[in-house]
Amino acid sequence: MPAVVSLDKFCAIQTSRGCPYGCTYCGIPALSEGKWRYRSPKHVLREMQQLNDLGYRSIFLTDDHFLLKRKRIDAIGRGIIERRLQFHWGCEGRVDSAAIDQLPLMSKANCNFLAFGVEAGTQKVLDRLRKNQTLAQIEHAVSAAKRHGIARTHGFFLVGSPGETERDILASFRFAARLKLDTFSFNRLCVYRGTPLWKEYMDRGIIDDERDWQKWFKCSDIDPTALPSETVNRARQKGYALLFAHRIFMRPIRTLRLLRTFGRHMKVSDLLKLLSSPFRRRKLTRTPELPARMIDLGLVEPIRSKGAADRIAS
Repeated sequence: MPAVVSLDKFCAIQTSRGCPYGCTYCGIPALSEGKWRYRSPKHVLREMQQLNDLGYRSIFLTDDHFLLKRKRIDAIGRGIIERRLQFHWGCEGRVDSAAIDQLPLMSKANCNFLAFGVEAGTQKVLDRLRKNQTLAQIEHAVSAAKRHGIARTHGFFLVGSPGETERDILASFRFAARLKLDTFSFNRLCVYRGTPLWKEYMDRGIIDDERDWQKWFKCSDIDPTALPSETVNRARQKGYALLFAHRIFMRPIRTLRLLRTFGRHMKVSDLLKLLSSPFRRRKLTRTPELPARMIDLGLVEPIRSKGAADRIAS
């Protein structure tokens, strides 16, 4: 559960499943056959009423994409207000959703956390990931959420995408610094079975679908068009330093308030560990999971050069 900071009685519910979009790294459309199935507002509100009566005061909606249907969000939001339900809640969604205009109602209905799948700060990488969204849409959605009173906004980012340069990674951090995000995460791109990226790697001869079916891989370990893992991690550390410095010097009051919020729910030692974690050097304790073809060719180390990848493809 991303960044739901609360000491209240907490639980999660799911009001819909699936996502009709086709991001190259995501397996949800394959699992849901490209469909989005949802429970009726009436059914959702009955469960919310029950949880409210049981004393739950913090709820996270685990929907893959909650912000998909405007009328449904309107009905759920108005139902929460009319029933005077007392819990706060959070959810995730895309920045290009038509339901972005429901943010004022969501805020009034006690939504205090909203996470967006931003993924990258350059249009080139967004297009490579088949995200079908623009930087302008990202800025508009995040700004609208804060303007309409959503207390905390979170941004999910990916680094180490195919074709992404070190400059692109740093551009994503600079973009995050400009956005009115409260929290953020920058994870390395991985390829999972059932995703369009898995199919691409099969076609390129990197993955053997039969022998690798139970595995997943970090793209920077197996894809010659992605930066090596060491370079990605180095760029990520530099990016975090730039991002933290920007927040401290350009938004000191907001940063202090956020730290105070976390400080009310965390030990000081844990908070310091959280803030320092992006800069700690991690020793590789095991060889990364590698595709069967790399093992066949004796490439026990992750790809370091185009020549190694050419041997796989041949």
